[in-house]
Amino acid sequence: MRLWQTLPELFEHPLLQSELLRSEYHKMLKTIKVSFFIVLASVGIAPAFASDSLSERIEFSGFARVIGGYLDDDRASYDAYSSSLDFSQQSLFALQSEFTFTDKLSVSGQLLAHSSDERESGLEWLYINYEPTQNWRFKLGKIRTPFFRYSDIIDVGFTYPWITPPQQVYSGFLFSNYEGLTATYRLSIDSVNLEFEAYKGSYEGEFSRAGEEVDISVDEIQGLIFTLNRGNLNARATIFESSDFFADVPEFTQFANALENAGFRENAESLRFNGKVRGYQTSINYDTLDYFVSAEWVKIASDLLVVPQLESYYVSAGYNFHPFQIHITYASSNSSYDTAQNLIPKGVDPQLDQLSFVYDQVTGNLPLYNLNSVTLGARWDFRHNMAAKAEVTFLDGKPGENSYFSEIIDSDFDRKAALYQFGVEWIF
Repeated sequence: MRLWQTLPELFEHPLLQSELLRSEYHKMLKTIKVSFFIVLASVGIAPAFASDSLSERIEFSGFARVIGGYLDDDRASYDAYSSSLDFSQQSLFALQSEFTFTDKLSVSGQLLAHSSDERESGLEWLYINYEPTQNWRFKLGKIRTPFFRYSDIIDVGFTYPWITPPQQVYSGFLFSNYEGLTATYRLSIDSVNLEFEAYKGSYEGEFSRAGEEVDISVDEIQGLIFTLNRGNLNARATIFESSDFFADVPEFTQFANALENAGFRENAESLRFNGKVRGYQTSINYDTLDYFVSAEWVKIASDLLVVPQLESYYVSAGYNFHPFQIHITYASSNSSYDTAQNLIPKGVDPQLDQLSFVYDQVTGNLPLYNLNSVTLGARWDFRHNMAAKAEVTFLDGKPGENSYFSEIIDSDFDRKAALYQFGVEWIF
């Protein structure tokens, strides 16, 4: 029996009988079927099903989520949720496969079908995995950028408490994947497990800024990660840097050229994408069978106007009483921009006045992401591989700022709202 022929059985549970849920499921299933056949044909692994020796080398797994949500205020939208109930923003279906050549060499890939128009479906990652010893591991190909604690599993909602991880930290200002190489060294000292990881690569794709998609390429992405595990305690620290940018923002480029032609090179350069983005991350987590406490802190320093200076964190705690869990999270962020001083004189010439005014408008209207939030959530693991979740996030942004709201419909909106979400997560 085919894998997708067994999946409809999951939807026989009473929790999944909603027509909306079933509709989103069938849309995603259609997309993943097409992608699945394309990958099978392209990599030539279909014969594995006809050969016992080959079929033992390939392993399939997957995950899915059907998420609904709405914002309790019709004057804005947040994370693309508006005042109408919507199942299309975070619902997804993914299929993973791993083909083992030897006990040291394998190839892994993931196909993802996403219901949101703001995210492309298709090949999420594909890489060669080589482990010459128990201590060393190398990956080469299209890989998840491992900056945040949950970067590698951010789409697998079953593995963490929330429906939506805190936006202040997991906001997408950094690239979710890259093409390149990663090397990991692992060792154990008594009861302490240590891991050191270094990665390097490049990125070409889209970058989300203030609700708009910007085409961008980055020639150099690199980072270092240190992880410590001891019993129930996990700690992590990361350094990230990206440089050699090219971004297609025509209005910035045209205005920068006008400033340079007028002799104001420093102000012109501030509007170009010649700079670096540096990121710093630390997290700590203590998890037992009864409860967990965790925190994560992120700082982004940027020379680019497309990326703000950002410092954000969350603190979370939860209590388990199987098969249920309740949790609470406080998250906060503060942002700013390192803009050049306006050197264009005013009151000398009408054309210079116009240039100065436009420069002030451009730099003064950059979106700011200052937001505090409190999330209350509950989880019910009604099967060993399926969980129902519900949560509410109370948002408290600053009036007049973006504060992560994807659209401000009413200028009088005070940046205070509540986001309600519920859904089902599962793995297979």
